[in-house]
Amino acid sequence: MADEKNTAKNEGALVTAAKAIGKAAGKVASAAGVQAEAPKQKENLFKAEYLGSGTFIITKPKRKRAKLRQSRLKGSVRGARR
Repeated sequence: MADEKNTAKNEGALVTAAKAIGKAAGKVASAAGVQAEAPKQKENLFKAEYLGSGTFIITKPKRKRAKLRQSRLKGSVRGARR
């Protein structure tokens, strides 16, 4: 309770009003039974398949070209002295 009062003093009137409107809208939506759709995920982005006796097949997406290039440019050469 005390934290809410302190933050209300530090924030502007518009921020406080926006938070109040957001809370009210969320309560109305939940009362009406409206649910937001979850974002669609691509299939097989990350997957772990258990084969038995502690063996897994783990699949993950490949690194993008730009990220791979950045890490090669910025990173040190493997095996070099630091």
